[in-house]
Amino acid sequence: MRVTQKLSYDTYITNMMRQQDEIYRLHKQLSSQKKVSAPSDDPVNAHNLLTSRTLLSRFEQFDRNIGYGKSHLGMAEQALDSAKDVIIRLQELAVTAASGTSTADTRNNIKTEVDNLFDQLVSIGNTNYDGRYIFSGFESGTPAFDQTGAFQGDANVQSIRVNLSSSVAIGANGGEVFSGANGGIDIMAAVAAFSTALGANDGSGIQSALGSLETSFNQVSNAVSDIGGRVSRLNSAAGDISVYSLELKSTISGIEDVDMAELVTDLKAGEVAMEAALASAGRVFRLNIFDYL
Repeated sequence: MRVTQKLSYDTYITNMMRQQDEIYRLHKQLSSQKKVSAPSDDPVNAHNLLTSRTLLSRFEQFDRNIGYGKSHLGMAEQALDSAKDVIIRLQELAVTAASGTSTADTRNNIKTEVDNLFDQLVSIGNTNYDGRYIFSGFESGTPAFDQTGAFQGDANVQSIRVNLSSSVAIGANGGEVFSGANGGIDIMAAVAAFSTALGANDGSGIQSALGSLETSFNQVSNAVSDIGGRVSRLNSAAGDISVYSLELKSTISGIEDVDMAELVTDLKAGEVAMEAALASAGRVFRLNIFDYL
């Protein structure tokens, strides 16, 4: 095969264009500090990068969910702790009212405080967080209790997704905690009955209130303990997400981030090779037949 000057020229041009493209690619990496800026840069790693980024985005959403869930549960726990304080005070008043020295007037005076404490329990049951009534279930736009202490929510409990396969309930249902759904005691009704007994100077009713209030306290305490367990689950999930997110960020960095020292070395070598090729081409293609005459 005869190698003509045109064929040699075309080969030089092709090689120099290829070298120029490589230098451009290296300059682009230097400016962005990324090895993969577009799928065409590295189709296989571009797919892995997209998958890793999508997964990282989901973990970041889980982390936001957990933050919201912990705040929501913290508000519920704080409300139920306040409810326990109210019930403790009601128990103290019941003990006083049940004593043999209490008169009808004494019990009427106690009734006034009991009625105020009842209103306080209703207010606690209607605790609002971020524009939502936390004890109303899915009916979070409606107060959980009316002024008589009747539950107005539903039987649901809001949940959040904390990882790819698990969810955690982030509230307590007022129907269970305060109204005795699923076999518990109706705390609101128990306090109302205590008030009625005080007004009627009903010693037997007051004695009955002592037992009801103890059960009420235990019911709320169990709800607080349950919330503590769910907060622990959220903390554990947050720890896992932190580890997984760090691993994903490391994977993403390994795929797309450049080694600056290696990049600068390759770029310098490419520029030197380009200059040498240009110099060589200038010498070769400057020759013609008249140089040999």
